[in-house]
Amino acid sequence: MSGHPSSGQGQPPKRRGGGQSCRGGGRVKVYLHAVTDEQATLLTGTVNTRPLEEVKKNTGADAEFNPNPSPVPGMKILIIRGLPSQIEAAVKLISQMTGSMESLADQAQTFWLQWVETAFPDLDSRAYFLPPVYVNRVPMSRQSAAGQDVLVLERAPGQFKQLPKSPSSAIHHSIPQPPYLQDSDVRDDAAMQRTFVCLQKMFEENYDVVVGINQLQFGQYLGEPCYAAAATHLPRPSNLPPSLPHNWKQGDFDVLLIHRQYGLVVCEVNAFRDNIQPVNMSQQDVDNNFKKKLSKAVSQLDKAEAMLSHLVSDIAPGLPVTKVIAFPNLTTRQL
Repeated sequence: MSGHPSSGQGQPPKRRGGGQSCRGGGRVKVYLHAVTDEQATLLTGTVNTRPLEEVKKNTGADAEFNPNPSPVPGMKILIIRGLPSQIEAAVKLISQMTGSMESLADQAQTFWLQWVETAFPDLDSRAYFLPPVYVNRVPMSRQSAAGQDVLVLERAPGQFKQLPKSPSSAIHHSIPQPPYLQDSDVRDDAAMQRTFVCLQKMFEENYDVVVGINQLQFGQYLGEPCYAAAATHLPRPSNLPPSLPHNWKQGDFDVLLIHRQYGLVVCEVNAFRDNIQPVNMSQQDVDNNFKKKLSKAVSQLDKAEAMLSHLVSDIAPGLPVTKVIAFPNLTTRQL
């Protein structure tokens, strides 16, 4: 059983085993392979046998047990380092040594399912949201105010008076700066937060069984290098069918719901202004602007539906996806 999420609830893996990062450097990769306690016993060295040394001798990949506890009871984690081909060979040899008959992908999915059941023990009776609180995406910088460090929103160019350049300004500009904040960034964040919080409250008050995921980038799905050996056997964003537009491999789910009754629901959040009649803009201009945003939202949903259908195609081909557009800043009458 192979590469797995971390023990933190819904959090992507960061570091394990003596500070080793999930991210492999260069061509050498790090892969996390899970085995049962019984299988681990067969891989533990004795006076006469050194199974993991035999793995290295035959495949060229280093393998060692992770000293950190496994996130799933009854399992132990092997850290395997090597080239992708060496890791594949090492996993195959380890499976032979332990008598495992499952394929690499099946082993990985079995372990991930067990991890989910351990990390979310009430999955069949309550609502879970990832992350459990909304996190703003707008860029900020750390500044000092009244002797305290505070985070301040970066303003867009032209909103401050240009100051004369000083000798230190060249040094300041050589330091990478966070991107400037646009008004649209604040609106998007506010709309996303309002939608996410309202959905969260509604599902919790109604005791709905659902998992809600906020702003999941396509590339984050099985994107950690420590998943690579198993992920190559599974549908991923990078192997979206060639019949679909190439640029559909990039994108995100504003809100993705996995609901017990409604199944898979993708929601595109549109931050159309609360004031839909800006100064110096005719009603026709407002209508045209809204139609463009609506058309773009529909296109984004089509892309999200295609990606989601692709990612679950090995488990539930043809699974229906419900598409929703949220306008948290508009009243029903305005819409």
